[in-house]
Amino acid sequence: MTEQAKKRRYQDTLSIAGTGVIAFSVWSLAKIGLFLTFADQDVLRSLLGITGAMLANAVLTLVAAMGIIDLCVRVFVGLSARAEGRGERRNPFYLVVAAVAAIVNAMTLIVTVMGASSAVTIPYVLVSGAIEATAFAALLMVIYSSIRLRHMSKTTG
Repeated sequence: MTEQAKKRRYQDTLSIAGTGVIAFSVWSLAKIGLFLTFADQDVLRSLLGITGAMLANAVLTLVAAMGIIDLCVRVFVGLSARAEGRGERRNPFYLVVAAVAAIVNAMTLIVTVMGASSAVTIPYVLVSGAIEATAFAALLMVIYSSIRLRHMSKTTG
């Protein structure tokens, strides 16, 4: 395979993986919605040590903030990857953000699988685990493709 073909393949992979990272932000929002819908108020009260209306406001604010931050991070990484896939020069800071997001995704995957022994159902663990693993893979593909593309650009000039 020629160097130009390899470069094009990495650019295409970067664009597709960037789109995937953005798409998985929908999954994060869905998880937040499901959490808010099905969260056990008594368990949250005992864990957080708060009561009544304070509980609802604190949990809603915290979860909404986490969701907005996650959405912004994924959109930033995804759009940066897509731009670099089109040949635009991007600051490597987005790769650091992607690496942190990948670590968080891996931790979420581990917690999801470890939670299989608690009250969650097996189908939940399977579906959630598969989606988390795919989101993790998309972030890894962004990082790998970008590094390879940057390395190719340095060697070819």
